[in-house]
Amino acid sequence: MSKVALITGATRGIGKQIAITLAKEGYNIALNYRKENDDLKNTKQEIEKENVKCFAVCADVSNFEDCEKMVKDVIEEYGQIDVLVNNAGITKDTLIMRMKKEDFNDVLNVNLVGTFNVTKNVIPYMMKARFRKNY
Repeated sequence: MSKVALITGATRGIGKQIAITLAKEGYNIALNYRKENDDLKNTKQEIEKENVKCFAVCADVSNFEDCEKMVKDVIEEYGQIDVLVNNAGITKDTLIMRMKKEDFNDVLNVNLVGTFNVTKNVIPYMMKARFRKNY
């Protein structure tokens, strides 16, 4: 049975490279994205070149219900999640005196709350799998 990695924010940058690296190691990939675009299609194609499965799942990590659905969709697709990479993150680079409160809240909601939301929803499945010894 192949291992499964769920990577948030995985369509470009560091997340994309992590997904490709894990695919090269034989992991099936659950690729989280927020908006469908060319990066998503290209990343999915690169992963599938490694002869592993790639399941793209849309979710806004700052939304708890989106994360709950995302994790359930991955479990439905693969039956397990062995590795979670909380990679999704945003920046609003500016001086704090110029930053709007809404921008600061957006950064916190994706980078901090998003990590909680995804982890909270994945933990029950990873705990159940903890006793599987087929690695």
